Amino acid sequence: MMRNLSNICFGLALSSSLLMKLFAIQNELIWLAVCSVAVTAILTNLMRVRSIGVAGVGGLSILFSKLNEISITGTILTVLTAALLVLAVLMAICADVSTPSKEYQGDEKQHEA
Repeated sequence: MMRNLSNICFGLALSSSLLMKLFAIQNELIWLAVCSVAVTAILTNLMRVRSIGVAGVGGLSILFSKLNEISITGTILTVLTAALLVLAVLMAICADVSTPSKEYQGDEKQHEA
């Protein structure tokens, strides 16, 4: 359940980064946001250590510094996207913590009848 919510947050973050197109933001900055979201989603879902996905938020911090003087709506969308990414990574970590390990300890299979 938590893994599904994490992926939904990744989708919402991608949607909010693409929503920047409506507010006359430069295409290069929009693609930086989209790539940052994609990198975060890929790193979080494929790496064994889920917290490495937060590295993608670095691209959004660059975007935030570029948009600070250009557009207030772009800045708000960038902050919203970063919050959704961090929430998605935290949910992915919680999903891994709450899933019990299926590894057997010792010779449990040998004692079954």
